[in-house]
Amino acid sequence: DLDELAAVLTSQDQRYLSDGFLITESGGLRGVGRGDDLVRAVTEARIEAARHANPLTLLPGNIPLTLHIQRLQAAGREFVACYGDLNHFKPFNDLYGYWRGDEMILLAARCITAQADPRRDFVGHVGGDDFVVLFQSDDWDTRCAAAVEAFDQGALALYDEAARAAGGVSAEDRHGVVRFHPLTTLSIGAVRIAPAQTLQPEEVANAAAAAKRQAKAHAMGLFVLDNGNAGGKQIVP
Repeated sequence: DLDELAAVLTSQDQRYLSDGFLITESGGLRGVGRGDDLVRAVTEARIEAARHANPLTLLPGNIPLTLHIQRLQAAGREFVACYGDLNHFKPFNDLYGYWRGDEMILLAARCITAQADPRRDFVGHVGGDDFVVLFQSDDWDTRCAAAVEAFDQGALALYDEAARAAGGVSAEDRHGVVRFHPLTTLSIGAVRIAPAQTLQPEEVANAAAAAKRQAKAHAMGLFVLDNGNAGGKQIVP
């Protein structure tokens, strides 16, 4: 298959790249492949894989997330869409550099994934420091709270002692003004999606993102947005 054939690209024997190779099926000759065909096919396969998984965390990206939402809705399942985002991450990334910034994102991925039941819940990494979890676990709120607590504690180790003692760092904001920024924490916004709701996948994601913005605005670990008939909001510390 393509993966096995791709090993030729890094093998000692490079004849197949220059001379080509025979393609067979069920013992019969189907044609001849060339080295540039192989390189092109491998490149296209890698690009397609990148569209489906985040290259840093290897968690599913936007396309698998959309497909999973569609599957849940087609099956008439109730689920809770949660959107996780890091607070004050940009100053941390700017100050300590991309390598430690990646460590912070990987920490968030580990903390969130550890609280998801792989048999019932879906964890996606939709870019940067943004994560989406589709919970079917009944105790999803407890799981979210545990993920927030684990991340907030783990993130402390990525700061130097002076920053931990000060409770934050001084760095430029988005407008280029140097000011004090608190330590990085995790906020999660959640919205319950009932089987009767006919929302498009992007509408589900937008509703969860709206709850996340409320969580960040209120400096809360978890904000639950009730999108039912009452339209109420509940803030959970």
